[in-house]
Amino acid sequence: MSGPSRGLGGGAGVGSGDSTGLTFGALAVALPFLIALSLSPSSTYFNQAAAVVGGGFWLLGWAVSMGPGRPVGLTPAARWMLLGLGLLAAAMAVPGAPLGQRLLPLGCVLLAAALLQAAARAARAGRLDLFVAPLMLGLLVAGLASLAIGVVQVFLPDAADGLWVAMPTIAGRAIGNMRQPNQLSTLLMWSIAAAVWLGLQRGWSPARLAAVLAVLVFGVAMTASRTGTLGLVLLSLWGLVDRRLPGWLRGLLLAGLPLYALSWWGLEQWLTSQGVAYYGEDQLRKTLHGDASSSRGRIWANTWAMIQAQPWWGTGVGAFNFVWSMTPFPDRPVAFFDHSHSLPLQLAAEYGLPIAGAVLAALGLGLGSARRGLTAARDERAHSARVLGFMLLLIGVHSLLEYPLWYTYFLLPTAVMAGSFAGLADEAQAGQLASGGGAAASGRGWGAGLLAGALAGLLAVAGTAWSTWQYWQVAVIFEPQLSFGEPLPLEERIARGQRSLLWGHHADYARVTMATEPAQVFPHFERPLYHLLDTRLMTAYARALAGRGELERARHVAARLQEFRNPASQDFFSACEPAGAASAGEVAGETASSPPRPFQCGPDPRLDALQLRPGAASRP
Repeated sequence: MSGPSRGLGGGAGVGSGDSTGLTFGALAVALPFLIALSLSPSSTYFNQAAAVVGGGFWLLGWAVSMGPGRPVGLTPAARWMLLGLGLLAAAMAVPGAPLGQRLLPLGCVLLAAALLQAAARAARAGRLDLFVAPLMLGLLVAGLASLAIGVVQVFLPDAADGLWVAMPTIAGRAIGNMRQPNQLSTLLMWSIAAAVWLGLQRGWSPARLAAVLAVLVFGVAMTASRTGTLGLVLLSLWGLVDRRLPGWLRGLLLAGLPLYALSWWGLEQWLTSQGVAYYGEDQLRKTLHGDASSSRGRIWANTWAMIQAQPWWGTGVGAFNFVWSMTPFPDRPVAFFDHSHSLPLQLAAEYGLPIAGAVLAALGLGLGSARRGLTAARDERAHSARVLGFMLLLIGVHSLLEYPLWYTYFLLPTAVMAGSFAGLADEAQAGQLASGGGAAASGRGWGAGLLAGALAGLLAVAGTAWSTWQYWQVAVIFEPQLSFGEPLPLEERIARGQRSLLWGHHADYARVTMATEPAQVFPHFERPLYHLLDTRLMTAYARALAGRGELERARHVAARLQEFRNPASQDFFSACEPAGAASAGEVAGETASSPPRPFQCGPDPRLDALQLRPGAASRP
């Protein structure tokens, strides 16, 4: 978009950028939400890889656009936020999960930090065309496209092909191409906020903006997400308290909840007429009967118990699932959770209270310092800050209930939002830079920030190419038709996949769960145990320990598996039934006079979870 600015930001604002940069930035935001193609073992690999590549190129474009001639320093708010991310990154270097399984999360946190500082500098300089405008346009495109995808999943499920539209998993419920209705609801709420920003900046008519908001609210209803319901409550509160918005726009925001209720009723009526139960009704019943958070209450209680057991240093980064799965919790939720479904609890469980507290305090101080942007003298900057603040509130609330920031297509846009929000806190600086003054005073650390951003962008692009090559070498284990030429035998595909630093744990999983004698492949248990324990892996690990004569540890693993009450483990425990136990053979370590009782039928030794790590008590 060339020509003078006529909207948010003022000075060198939205209108001073070129359409190519705006389009590319919007594509970098939107595309990761829309990819339906997936390959085992991860259903969202390509979505997340696209987000990282898009973030990398976005940083390179920023470095070129800002250039060395426009030095811009960081606001105190941005410095606090970067301190929090820096502490988080430093803590990720401390051993927990194997190194390869910590590298990708570490790289994503560093990329988020680079985007945050770049967006903060751009917003402080009044260059909303570099990050804010592409972000808003990309989110609106992603939301409207996801709405169309949701319509297919709800009303035309047979048309979903898995290539352009992800296959629906629950009849009558939209899941988007992210395959998670709660994530789709947050994307749609972000899209609503983005439409508000674009409507103000570009002078949309009330009718046009009302139409966009109406269809997006209908999309939230299609997700039947309680997270989305909470988001619409927050939207109405925004319309109620923000007196700097035009009156007609406040009315539209307040109309969100009634429109949501109407959409809910309409969906229920139509789906019932088609013989499909509207999932929202089930959500409503669970909520009214005291199950407002499904099984989250129990995983939160378990996580708090883990924090009390290891308050100072935590379980170790990436070790939550292993420690939780190996800790006696008779009342545990029966799903295999790899996350506590709460950002503060997760940080405290894995990093310990001191580090988690420091990280959250730094981020909180940054957000608190940035609140000055909400009351900027110019309406344009205040509106931008308020839209960004609302978006951050949405993802913050979602992060208290789930873990959206563990997905790069949410993490990286959030970093851009936080950086822009921090940069908008300094209105005076933006005015000075727009008029050509204050450059020298503002340029502290500018060279290092520019270099860091450009380097992060290059590493993001190159690292994703390397990661994708390694991922392909693991994907062919599960889908040999992806091989170039004649597929290698399964054993060779597994062996090649095990050499992957980043994704080798999936190949290790295949190795140990397919082994007829798991004890013979015992060294290969380390990495998959720190990824996600499930019935197959826990059964194989218990048998491997028993085969090595470590019966106490084997019984502990079997007892934890029994707590999950998974039907897939029935065969493993069938030997403990009277008839099965009587005919079962002896296990290592029992004398001929001992009752022939399989190890999984023995008493629970209730060991400390740390004793269950493969190398904790290796057989001499």
